[in-house]
Amino acid sequence: MRRRELLGALAAAPAVARAAGARRPLAVALGSGSMHGLAHIGIVRACEKLGLVPEIVVGSSVGAAVGALWAAGLDAAAIERTARSLDWTHAAEWTVPWRGLKRPDGLRRALLDALGGARRIEALPRRFAAVATGLADGARVVLDRGPVDLAVAASSAIPVLFVPVWIEGRELVDGSLSAPVPVDVARERAPAAVVLAVDVAYRPSDEPPRLLSDIAFQALHILVNALAAEQIARADLALRLDLHHLMREGHVDPSVLIDAGERALTEAWPRLQALLDRPVPQRPPRAS
Repeated sequence: MRRRELLGALAAAPAVARAAGARRPLAVALGSGSMHGLAHIGIVRACEKLGLVPEIVVGSSVGAAVGALWAAGLDAAAIERTARSLDWTHAAEWTVPWRGLKRPDGLRRALLDALGGARRIEALPRRFAAVATGLADGARVVLDRGPVDLAVAASSAIPVLFVPVWIEGRELVDGSLSAPVPVDVARERAPAAVVLAVDVAYRPSDEPPRLLSDIAFQALHILVNALAAEQIARADLALRLDLHHLMREGHVDPSVLIDAGERALTEAWPRLQALLDRPVPQRPPRAS
């Protein structure tokens, strides 16, 4: 290489470095959806294969469970092992019906085992927030500090089925009641990031209601889907997965749901890549 070419390459190097580092950060909002949430593990797997490391993960309900493990540094394979090892029939323990039928003790133990003991959200290697709902006022409650297992339990506490979780003097229940796909929280916590929303909720059309309890849950699904649609409209990219047809007579094959999540993000990668490569929007200067 001639001297002039060498000097030109050296002069261009900082510009190349700046261009390579100019990709916008990624914020991921993982939504509620009970067993459908296994598809979130596929999102984690796809991110690993694509080399994507989110700046922040925000989750609601089952999205909080998967998101917490991801933010703690577990890879997709480890999260999948945790999901497969969890006996879902004993993930909650029956209690005297006072504020709920079950306690989320089994879920909390599974999280503690996967995390290698008690962990605090603010000490995780990746930023994380779980979303719950105040039982007394219906307010959205963002949990971004304190014990991980307690925050996930609060975010997953379906009213009546689970006992509300007390945190800092408030009774908290499932985050799906206020933010089933917590796009706004992700945006607030990472304003410059591209927000990827993943909606895996049960759809009202998934199963016809037959019993009285079915009608109650159908009403919940209708409300959650309406709220989720409103929230994902504010995401930069939304993946809305219809997964119930992959479950047969209540049987869940984790691999099928995980693969569906991975496939959804892989197919959407060109759109996400284009968003990440756009310049960070500049705020207009304040008037003097």
